[in-house]
Amino acid sequence: MTVLVTKARCADAVFYNGRIYTMDQERRSARAIAVSDGEIVRVGGDDDVKRVAPRSCRKLDLGGKVVLPGFIDCHTHFVQMGVDAMNVDLTRTNTIDEALLLMREASKKMPEGEWVIGAGWKESGWRDGRFITAKDLDASCPKHPAVAHRVCGHMSSVNSRAISMLGIDRKTPEVDVDSSGGLTGILRESAVLIPRLATAPDRARRSKALAIATRKAHSLGVTSINDNGQPEDLETYRTAEREGKLMVRTWYNTPSETLDSMLRMGLSTGVGSNMLKLGGLKVFCDGALGARTAAVSEPYDDDPGNKGMFVHERAALDEIVSKANEAGIQVAIHAIGDQGIEIAISSLSSALDRYQRKDHRHRIEHLELPSPAHLKTMRRRKIIASMQPNFVGEWGGTEGMYVSRLGRKRSSRNNPFKEVLSSGVRLVFGSDCMPLNPLYGIHSAVNAPYEVQRLSPQEAIAAYTRDAACASFEEDSKGSISVGKVADFVVLSGDPLTSPDKISSLRVLKTIISGEVVYGSAKKRGE
Repeated sequence: MTVLVTKARCADAVFYNGRIYTMDQERRSARAIAVSDGEIVRVGGDDDVKRVAPRSCRKLDLGGKVVLPGFIDCHTHFVQMGVDAMNVDLTRTNTIDEALLLMREASKKMPEGEWVIGAGWKESGWRDGRFITAKDLDASCPKHPAVAHRVCGHMSSVNSRAISMLGIDRKTPEVDVDSSGGLTGILRESAVLIPRLATAPDRARRSKALAIATRKAHSLGVTSINDNGQPEDLETYRTAEREGKLMVRTWYNTPSETLDSMLRMGLSTGVGSNMLKLGGLKVFCDGALGARTAAVSEPYDDDPGNKGMFVHERAALDEIVSKANEAGIQVAIHAIGDQGIEIAISSLSSALDRYQRKDHRHRIEHLELPSPAHLKTMRRRKIIASMQPNFVGEWGGTEGMYVSRLGRKRSSRNNPFKEVLSSGVRLVFGSDCMPLNPLYGIHSAVNAPYEVQRLSPQEAIAAYTRDAACASFEEDSKGSISVGKVADFVVLSGDPLTSPDKISSLRVLKTIISGEVVYGSAKKRGE
């Protein structure tokens, strides 16, 4: 048996008696891992690995459990997830009345005039599936300004007090009006930023949000994230790192509005430490299917005449993408509808024609409705597909939201993970925090309703580990359990390879980052 080993380094921790799926092409399985100073120094059998373990070394018995590399979530809104966890949680509501009751109960605990903020509602999961309106929130929060953010982040609802306080009127872009011209309280895309900015958390609250999000990530086996945050979030991460409190490896994608500042400071992708790096530039091309704002070539089935929207005029998008590409900045374009994907690929291609880069790793985020022609161009241009398999679990199937929005024919080709891989496009997975749960996402891809979506467990795990590391240029330092890489891995309650239909029921028993157990018991056992 071949043993992978670095040059004469004694371990300070050994994890043994495990069923380790390394995701390393050269050695696919092992029994034990030796760690020194947070780095993997040996992978092999129990006896082989223990040879580099001095008497004082920590020895942790894995109890025969399955071990995978730490999950890398390639698309999050991490700090915002923590912020939302401190607000009224509407994610598990089954009806609009239940959501409004939670808002009402929260308002009773607040001084009159303070904001009541709810987050995570999704009408597609309600029996009476309709959007929340100002009238609904007026009734539940009559003495408070109130906002309820839809789970996708592309739509929010506000009440009359909030409308007045925020100065929203019929001239405000992307607000809904009824047949008589009155405001419904429904805000889309750029209008969502109005209440977001008005209720933005202060520095202390952001720091608390990061801590909350990190604890949740650890409980789900997430050791690394790509975060699409607000400009203020970067300082939150930097402060946590300075204080030794940043406990999730972060690739921070900055909003496109910060591009000129980045250029003035000469910043480019990859600057930072092994815990925090400046990532790419997050650019919006279109909206979301749930809000009916993703740009599609044929109208929405449940909204005839509506083909969604573009966030930027084409000339403005091209300028952003071109400037970033030339400056050595990775571009991550949000594009969901087939028309949005078409424009995103065209804009990236134009930029690469003007200034060719061999290893740009530009990405399209979500990529829900690509055509075979889109995938062919993406392969040729080496554009990464950053997709969210949990969306299929949440809204896929024969009766889900995708069918309502797109009809059966289009929804059957939505999120075609298998086709993406078969086309030779690099596929990486993230969650968009809807929800942040890699095992759920992996299960959703493996057990997807349509053949064009369905992956093997190994393929789905790779998109959340080994291949995910490539999205942030970090394949040499993480993504597999290999000598020389960071000691980030997770211990599971069962085997996703032998029970693919039960992956979502598996639990994370331990999460290890840099060789330290950050979630689950770190109890040592004798040899």
